[in-house]
Amino acid sequence: MRDQRSAVSGRFLLFARLPRALSLLLLLCLTPACGYHFSGISTLPQGVQKVSFAEVENQTLEVGVEKELQWALEREFRNHSRITVADNAEGIINVTLHRLDLRPLSFDSKDEVLEYQLMLQFDVSLTHRDTGQRLWQANNIQVVEDYSAIPQVVVTTSPKFLQETLDPRDLPGLTDVQFSETQRRLATARLFKTAAREVYFRLGESF
Repeated sequence: MRDQRSAVSGRFLLFARLPRALSLLLLLCLTPACGYHFSGISTLPQGVQKVSFAEVENQTLEVGVEKELQWALEREFRNHSRITVADNAEGIINVTLHRLDLRPLSFDSKDEVLEYQLMLQFDVSLTHRDTGQRLWQANNIQVVEDYSAIPQVVVTTSPKFLQETLDPRDLPGLTDVQFSETQRRLATARLFKTAAREVYFRLGESF
């Protein structure tokens, strides 16, 4: 116990001598919850080696979003998981979409919206195809994504913007409505990608 305390004290003494930003980064990456870190799911319960995705149940008023989320889930599992995605697999992943909300996030002095936030809420479960037994579930998962409503508040050098397909040179030619709709579409795609990663992460952490 004394040796463990000495090791911990020595670690935080080292952090104290580093610049604050670097110390925080190192501390976060030394903690068990340091992001999306596992390499892939290798085992699932009851001999499940393959998974398939049932049609996403969409309880929102947004038509077609269930297909977008299902595609994002399949891409995530195919790209990162050692579990095979196949038709008629032993394990079936079921997702129910409860909410897809759009709400103002910030305003200017004239009460015009500068930023919006998208919020997705859903349940996910893994069941065994033959027995129908529910092997795992996670309810009320929430993921959020922000986006700018007008070009004037966009930081074109930010990592988020640089990952998008929108060219900064096109911004002056877009109306605020066109820009906002484009940003919403891109933010929705990011939202579903984040949701798919969250499903993969939680499933991998559970087994």
